[in-house]
Amino acid sequence: MTFQDIVNEISRLAPVQILSASSGTDISKVRLWANRPESEEGSTLYFGYDSQPDPCPEHYILASDRTDLSESVVPDHPASVTLNIIHPDPAGHSVDLAVIPSRYFATVFNRIQDFMSERTGNDYLHYLIETADKVKSVDTLIDLASQTFNASLILIDRDFRILSHSTRIPVTDELWTDNIKKGYCDYDFITEVRKLKSVQMADPGTTPFEVTCSASPYRKLACKVYCRDAWIGSLLLIEGDHTYRTEHAEMLRILSSVTGYTLLNFSPELLYRTSDYQGFLYNLLIGTPLENLPEAYRNMKFQENMKLLYFRPEDSESVPIKGRLLREAFHRELPDCHVITYRKATIVVCSTNDAEKVGDLLALFPAGYSVNVGISNPFHKIEFLREALSEAQDALTTGKEIDSERHVFPFEEYSLSIMLRHFSETEDLTRYIHPAVLLLKDYDEKYKSKLLPTIYEYILNSCSIKKTAEALFLHRNSVIYRLRKAEEISGLMLNDPDTQFMLRMSFHLMKTASRTS
Repeated sequence: MTFQDIVNEISRLAPVQILSASSGTDISKVRLWANRPESEEGSTLYFGYDSQPDPCPEHYILASDRTDLSESVVPDHPASVTLNIIHPDPAGHSVDLAVIPSRYFATVFNRIQDFMSERTGNDYLHYLIETADKVKSVDTLIDLASQTFNASLILIDRDFRILSHSTRIPVTDELWTDNIKKGYCDYDFITEVRKLKSVQMADPGTTPFEVTCSASPYRKLACKVYCRDAWIGSLLLIEGDHTYRTEHAEMLRILSSVTGYTLLNFSPELLYRTSDYQGFLYNLLIGTPLENLPEAYRNMKFQENMKLLYFRPEDSESVPIKGRLLREAFHRELPDCHVITYRKATIVVCSTNDAEKVGDLLALFPAGYSVNVGISNPFHKIEFLREALSEAQDALTTGKEIDSERHVFPFEEYSLSIMLRHFSETEDLTRYIHPAVLLLKDYDEKYKSKLLPTIYEYILNSCSIKKTAEALFLHRNSVIYRLRKAEEISGLMLNDPDTQFMLRMSFHLMKTASRTS
């Protein structure tokens, strides 16, 4: 709003004399003058006492009872109209200046702060609603809103599942980046959060409240989200590298109401409340001890040999599939399976025999919706559901890095690579590579030979000369020559099982080291 808009509001409360109102700048903040401007002076209206500062702020309300102020204005102009100051700002800026009696200072200052907050809040509400109607996506709304806060945002449901998070201003808090990666918060994490006094004493409405804990260096502002008077989740504003400001509390409250509106109108599938049975499975996934779950479900019968299939779209921007329709499709294909759908991920627990039909299950997804699936090792007790999910997720992530053209990734095929990938987070893997491998690598580079690739294919093909020759399109005698030459140079004994194991491990180490680097 402009200086003239604010003066009009002041005139409802107090006599006001306009000395200058020459600019049409949009004013968004109100501050007390402290003899120095802020970094965003052009959008700030300052209030001060008794004397006009030199130089004057661009927008200034002076509280004074002096009678000689009229001497500082151009003669022959009545005081009730806009006048120009004889001594303008040295920098040549347009100056907005008005005077009120001192006794009205507190009343006017407080009212203009409220007035600005109301107008700003209404403007922000209209902006968010227009944005929501335009993008029709809670993900895009959260992402765009994070930019107005200059801080990251996370939307969680009542079960602490991650519904959405900002990517343009990404989350840097390690606790929450881990939660986002998994798509949910662990039982231990949820338990600790619920113990926080700020959470226990939070207003049942949409009043934002601060959440801090010793495990994270960042402050967080939380606000509950409602749909049709039902609490469905919470918004979390994380300051990250940027400190959130006082006005962000009101902005977060407004965003909370528009988020509820967006979920209801454009993403109603996210409001799906799971049954007690689905809740039982989900709580096992997040690590809830079996003894803490309803007794009616503790002794449920599951297959003796199970596998967990973790389906995830290849494109992170893919639109979530409606969970109910997908669950029904899976149950038609595998009547005895157990399905948990969550946003873009789908978890299926089935017998090891049914897991072999994974190709048929991939076909259940809509055409053009490219999906990858990680498959856990077999397990025999439903209490191992969380470990099985971790295996399937690791198999999908690591398998896609190694074999980008594939879509099905069993844990048993990638277990060694998964182990090494985790190991690489704390260790330099190259120190464990067999020295003969590095020697042959240097030899190949120097003499343009292909001894090391030949050994790789030999190990990969279970030390079969015939299969190695077919894989390399060589005569078997050429393969034998290369292998003997490699033994001669490196001192390797390729017929030795321990040597074969070390070489296989070294090739895995080289692949993992090259990916992590």
